[in-house]
Order: sequence, then C-alpha cells, then structure tokens
Amino acid sequence: MLRRLIAVMTTAAAGTAVLLTGGSTASAAAAHPATCSGTVQVRGLAFDPNEAPPGGSSDVTLKLRNCTGLSQTVSETWYGRFSSATAPGIPAGCPVYDPILIQATLPPHARLSRTAPYGSFPGCTADRLTVTVTVSQGATTLGTANADLTFA
Repeated sequence: MLRRLIAVMTTAAAGTAVLLTGGSTASAAAAHPATCSGTVQVRGLAFDPNEAPPGGSSDVTLKLRNCTGLSQTVSETWYGRFSSATAPGIPAGCPVYDPILIQATLPPHARLSRTAPYGSFPGCTADRLTVTVTVSQGATTLGTANADLTFA
C-alpha cells in the first residue's frame, strides 16, 4: 500500500512539474483601473469539472492579473486537503498533499492562467478536496483563493 501511495504521489508530482513548465500562460493586456487594482490580483481558482467520481480527478485553474506597468514576480503556494461531511479530520485512506511553491513573473498588465490536476486515490473515503492557493510577494499576501472538488 505504501509503495502504491508513493508511486501515485510521484506520478502526481511529475504531472505537476510538467504543468509548471508548460501549463501556464501569460498574456499582455491593457489594464483597466476600475477592474484591476494593487499589484497582482487573484482573479479566480476553479475546478473544471467541479465533481468527479470517487478515485477520480479534475483540473483546477488559477487566474492572476498584473495590474501594473512593471513586471511582477510572485510566489504561489498550492495545497490540498481532503475532508468528509461525516468525519472530522483527514478521512481514512486519504493522503496529505504537501504544499507546492511556485514562482511566477508576470509581464506588465499580463494575465496568467495555471492549471494543475488534483484528485482522489483508491481507498480514500473523502467526499471533498479543497485546494487553496496563496499568492504573495515577499512577506505580503496579495490574495488567497479556494476551490472545492466533490466526489460523488
């Protein structure tokens, strides 16, 4: 069982590494002061689809926007936590996702979209996975977003 979990986590980590180098896009766009303020905004985090069968997976997408006329470098901290409506704590058979730290540089007025796969594992009794991404510059948190994937 431990070997299977290590193999699954290694596969997931390898998939994430591919996404980190090829799964993000940044595009330049004119910023509108009324819709973009501060330095970098977290514009959304969502699963598509937001429901998967038990043991299934889905892609979650983070959207960022640089509201300035200067390049901005930010850190993204991604982590996931399994939960169940019927039991407190981490449900039986579910692993703990370690946080993943990613640095990104957004050109002036650019939008960034980064997609990563998340899912359940055989034997995991969770009915929900919540992914949280915190975006920061140095010690300043610029924004945090959560997205839920339900297993039904």
